[in-house]
Amino acid sequence: MSTNLAAAYRRTGLVPRLLTALVGIPLILAAAWSGGLWWMGVLVLVAAVGTGEFLRLHPGLSPAARVCTAAGALVVFGAVVRLGHPPATFLIVLASAVLALGVAAHLAAPVDAGTVVWGRWPTALLGAVYLGLPTGVLVRWRGEATFAAVAWLLVTLWVNDIAAYFVGLAAGRHKLAPRISPGKSWEGGAAGIAGAAVTGAIGSTALGLAGWAGVLFGIVASVASQVGDLFKSTMKRRQGVKDSGALLPGHGGILDRFDGVLVTVPLAYLFVRILGRL
Repeated sequence: MSTNLAAAYRRTGLVPRLLTALVGIPLILAAAWSGGLWWMGVLVLVAAVGTGEFLRLHPGLSPAARVCTAAGALVVFGAVVRLGHPPATFLIVLASAVLALGVAAHLAAPVDAGTVVWGRWPTALLGAVYLGLPTGVLVRWRGEATFAAVAWLLVTLWVNDIAAYFVGLAAGRHKLAPRISPGKSWEGGAAGIAGAAVTGAIGSTALGLAGWAGVLFGIVASVASQVGDLFKSTMKRRQGVKDSGALLPGHGGILDRFDGVLVTVPLAYLFVRILGRL
């Protein structure tokens, strides 16, 4: 390992990242394996802490808008979990469209400190959907499918992150979005897509997909995850903070660790419902 590469790993906190992963990944998988209240409890915690971090990244929201963000996340979560199939699918599609509009607006807007992308009530709606929708979908997905399906989704996203991280540090030369996230490169992004495509193909049976659809699933999941990472980075840039929180050593906050998951999950669920056996 070259001196520069070793320095890059230290700068990005590789050791604490690994330690957090060694503890966190088994806990997440154990909760997903157990399903039921254990899985729901973990996701409620993610949604609650993530909502708090989202509100800290939007200090201009009024007290009423803050309450509505938290309450809205709970309502969206509960509705996605409890509704029957036709209305739940409609809600997931509608909420996913709101989330996509919010992400696109944040990526298109300047990242200068203090920039306000949406007004207080649209931002409150975005926060409610951003945290309530994907966590509710994960609970629902685990109730409808096997542990293997949900686990393989997570593995696909983890492989994407790992490939993008290591290849980006070792071989990244061309900046992906220098104004938003200077550390990300096109080389790392391409490696993440390749890794996720292979992982999706390997896990296609577990996901209930044909082999070709598993490859496409991995590509879509990787791109969505990287977009989700950039979305979170725009919010941090506008507030001039390095991390969304300090809960997870080496990663930062819940949003720093779950940013890609939050944006990817609704799209991945709809993908499997359309092209798979869910």
